[in-house]
Amino acid sequence: MSIDIEKAKKLNDLISLKFKKRHKIVLDPDDRSQYEENSDEDIIYDKGEWNIPEEFNSYIQELSADDQLTTEDKILKVFEKVCTDYIYDDNLISYIKKVDDDVFYVPKWYGQEVDEEWEKNRETHNRRVCFELSRYLTKALTELLKNNDDYNICIYWNEDLTHYITGLTCDDYSITLDTDDFFNIKDLTRLKTGLTAEGINILEDKDDKFKKALDRFNEGRSKYSTERMDNDIKELGEEENPIEENEDITYLKKALEILTKKYDLDSQGIFEYMKELVDIKFSYEREKVWKRIEGETPESTRYVRCLVVNIDNEKIMIDGEDRTIRPLEEQELTEKKPLFVKNKELTPRGEHEYYDGR
Repeated sequence: MSIDIEKAKKLNDLISLKFKKRHKIVLDPDDRSQYEENSDEDIIYDKGEWNIPEEFNSYIQELSADDQLTTEDKILKVFEKVCTDYIYDDNLISYIKKVDDDVFYVPKWYGQEVDEEWEKNRETHNRRVCFELSRYLTKALTELLKNNDDYNICIYWNEDLTHYITGLTCDDYSITLDTDDFFNIKDLTRLKTGLTAEGINILEDKDDKFKKALDRFNEGRSKYSTERMDNDIKELGEEENPIEENEDITYLKKALEILTKKYDLDSQGIFEYMKELVDIKFSYEREKVWKRIEGETPESTRYVRCLVVNIDNEKIMIDGEDRTIRPLEEQELTEKKPLFVKNKELTPRGEHEYYDGR
């Protein structure tokens, strides 16, 4: 499948209207020879290779051979595969610097312009950022639809938000696919916890062809995290000998138990989900703190986000890494080399604190 530049530009117009920001069209670096004469400033070649893991490639081959599914169903299956196999690497967020309103900066070596060392280190775990996830998704969809020239698929880059998404267009519809929307619970978390896919934007759709497929995909899923959790807690039932404590703390403990035991959610997903529960169901003050995860070297040490909620004048730590809820002592944030670091004291970390991807 070769990229039709004019179709890619038309899709970029739709994307830019939708997101209120002009995007750059990002092409596979392996295709550079096909478009050497292109001088459009909106078109660039990616700095990272577009590869997919071997087991993912096997899944694509099996999916391609399935004649019981529509093409739209297969596209959604690939999207689901990325969302269920990978988790978000929120250590990246500790490097983000706000430059202006809706303008952010992050070091390009963190997943965007990568080297062999980075790629090798990433193979040891399943934490990824938008640059990596979009490459997987775009490459996988390109492989899935390689025999159908009607489809045009590439990456689109919102430079101000330092964010990649996948764009797909054909004669029947134009869509974007975003596994990790920064401003909401990411589909990486949503699809693991029985929630609807919300990172897919339908920009054009003749005869609602893709909409019908998306509706089928979302059937039986919950749109709202709070409603889903309320139902999950009801199914959990009452404890035989409940501890007397603030009922909101009891709710949050049950929610954490469900996210841990039922959904086996990662620390980043727990942070996102619990933060939304706190924000929607309660009116307590909360703050983000960073927990240090020591690596073998300074370059492999990373940080994950935890949530501190002020309930009845007591600070309650929701630790997604340990999967616990407990009182937080102030000295835990003020000791000489604290395990937990206040948000403003860590971010932005800057270019000099290099992270090797482990």
